Amino acid sequence: MLDSNIVTRGEALILPNSDPAIVIKPGYRRFLVGLDIAQSIDQNAFAIILDERVPFYDENGRQELSPRRREIVRAERVPQMSYTQLAIVTRNLMLDASITGRAHLVVDAGGPGRAFCDLLNTKNVQHTRMQIVGGENEGETRERGTTFNNVGKNRLLSTINSAMHVGDLKIGNFPMRDDLRAELESFDTSITEAGRMRIEGGTAFGHADIAMAAAMAYWLSDHRTVGAHIGETRLRGFW
Repeated sequence: MLDSNIVTRGEALILPNSDPAIVIKPGYRRFLVGLDIAQSIDQNAFAIILDERVPFYDENGRQELSPRRREIVRAERVPQMSYTQLAIVTRNLMLDASITGRAHLVVDAGGPGRAFCDLLNTKNVQHTRMQIVGGENEGETRERGTTFNNVGKNRLLSTINSAMHVGDLKIGNFPMRDDLRAELESFDTSITEAGRMRIEGGTAFGHADIAMAAAMAYWLSDHRTVGAHIGETRLRGFW
């Protein structure tokens, strides 16, 4: 629960104070939504991560920000359906009163996901396009004015695995918590004959759909499209 004195303005968290000697340090609360599109036997899946730093007064009366908190607060599988129907479901999800105005969406834009992203555009659903590729690299390509973020599957999975182990990302209490944990624990690393790392996983209920959605959302939490920043001020002049 937020301090009752905190004012919410979009995703900004403000602790008002009329004293000119007090330096106001705005915090934030945002939600990162990862959407993994169904491929053949897979199911659609989404995961939502809460990302926040909350302003508070320290023992000397100065405003400070709490340590960054990132927590998976919701994850669900969505039955296979037409892309038109899925676009409507996605739009409604992003308009949910609990997250609207503070939510950022990343979508699996590989293969059939490209057409789905075009449908999202027709419904005015802002989103970041990700193409999950082999390996550990990350880069961007632009096609007809549209940016695609090409992110290695190994990079996605190793990053979320590290975050879970060091406590940078936690799993909250929601109905599919155990399913998500099982998927995350199902991943196994092997080395190919070419000497490259390979990460594969999945359970009887799905091909790690919600785990991939969570990994995408975690990646988005540090991406420039959501204004992610380090310390007290945003980096300027880089993006």
